[in-house]
Amino acid sequence: MDHQQRELLNIMLKRFRTGTATSEEIAFLESYFDLFDSEDDLITAENEMEYEGLKAVLKQKIDTEIAVQSTPVKRMPVRRWAVAAAAAALIGSGALYLVKQQATPAKPATMAYATGAPTLRLADGTTIALDSTVDGQIASQQGVIISKEEDGTLLYKTAPANAGNNQNQENILSTPAGMKYKIILPDGSTVWLNAASSLTYPAVFTAGNRTVKLEGEAFFDIAADPAKPFFVQAGNQSVQVLGTRFNVNAYPEDGEHKTTLLQGAVKVSLAGNAIVIQPGQQAICSNNASIRKVNADTEKETAWINNLFSFKNDDLPAVMRDIARWYNVKIKYNGNIPDERFFGEISRSSKLEDVLKILEINGLAFDIKEDVITVGYKH
Repeated sequence: MDHQQRELLNIMLKRFRTGTATSEEIAFLESYFDLFDSEDDLITAENEMEYEGLKAVLKQKIDTEIAVQSTPVKRMPVRRWAVAAAAAALIGSGALYLVKQQATPAKPATMAYATGAPTLRLADGTTIALDSTVDGQIASQQGVIISKEEDGTLLYKTAPANAGNNQNQENILSTPAGMKYKIILPDGSTVWLNAASSLTYPAVFTAGNRTVKLEGEAFFDIAADPAKPFFVQAGNQSVQVLGTRFNVNAYPEDGEHKTTLLQGAVKVSLAGNAIVIQPGQQAICSNNASIRKVNADTEKETAWINNLFSFKNDDLPAVMRDIARWYNVKIKYNGNIPDERFFGEISRSSKLEDVLKILEINGLAFDIKEDVITVGYKH
């Protein structure tokens, strides 16, 4: 934790002790009490009194809440209670609050805001709702066996003798808002598909290449096959690989398509231009047909696979687009869009209301009506 972050927390602690903290600051301190124990350099001689006062108040509050339970409950240690209470870790305008959270289940089907179901559309037009389909074999296409594994993974297995008739039999895997899905393609490549995305691919790869089409975002772990290069078509860009691990973010509403490489090498092409990127680099394709190479924050770009939002110097529209895709809401702005930058991580298992409550600390205001969130400033 850097000097600026410590100073901001110290200011909150002093306001808490003197009774001048805002309701948002109090909620933040209560939710993130565990941060004080996890950051060794946070408690100093200057703020020890404020920290101890907060600790005493929270301990009393926890004891009181446990005492009023009508049935016996298993008391959680203070650290676990605090971590479980934490919903997000965001502060705008350059300040950063990081919270060590417990790992959350990666199964997105438990998300309260997910609507619909991940679906598989077969070549004959049959659509299968994957969340309500039992494990085991769910379909077959001329020797191609499609099954749903115990962990929900969609698995393709092909019989080589029957592979020749399947190249044009396209399948489409789609995810709704608030859900992600994993698929193992016929060649053994693994793809994680993010929320509100779709992947189109043949039931089996028989031509001299392996080509899939992506709308939205996906992480690819490609099985090596030098004789059959792998291509991802996303909007107007094409990503060519041999065997590698990379992430493609190609949501149409974002204005830019980003390919981030973790391992191997890929060539990204757009409108006749092409660049090769190395691990730790990112190719950015813009709507004006330009393409550029930058250094990438691979942890940030792939945080969604671990069920996290990750923001590092992101503006408010970018933050709200991620929230909209995951919680299946629409975003409107009341007046000018607030000029804020955000840093931090949020578990995607957090409730929408908790995420917005943390953002309100920056002076933002949110009005929720059905599935529409209107964003503005507090008056």
